[in-house]
Amino acid sequence: MKKLALLAFLTASLPSLSAMADPSPAASGPRPGTLEAMRCLVRQGPAGCEKMFQGRARVTARPWLFDNPDRDFKRGHLISSNYWGRASDSNRFDARILIEQPTTEMDIFDVKFAHVEYTFYISPADADGKIRALAMPLYAPHDPLQLGG
Repeated sequence: MKKLALLAFLTASLPSLSAMADPSPAASGPRPGTLEAMRCLVRQGPAGCEKMFQGRARVTARPWLFDNPDRDFKRGHLISSNYWGRASDSNRFDARILIEQPTTEMDIFDVKFAHVEYTFYISPADADGKIRALAMPLYAPHDPLQLGG
């Protein structure tokens, strides 16, 4: 009986403990420019939105910004795109992505297509409205498959 009570207590406590250990930055929402950049990458942005990407971000974004019937067929139609939170270099999944980026200030979006799911790491827009850091691994946010190989 004591074991059941202890198990019930621990089970009930787990959500609050995990929330305390990892505060959800998603509550504050995406930072300026990141939502617009994500929409542009999934081709839901206004005409000319590709100009918001500069430097390394433009190189990374280029395959996403222009028509490619083969790519679009392989990934399928867009199902959803959701703000996931903010990247943290203390998170092992994020740290692997951030090590090659010029900034650790990045918002994370979970983007699901019919056949594949991506994580978009997008830096906030500079004062001039430009996005300068971008990464798009081929997995859901914090999926253990990201860490392989």
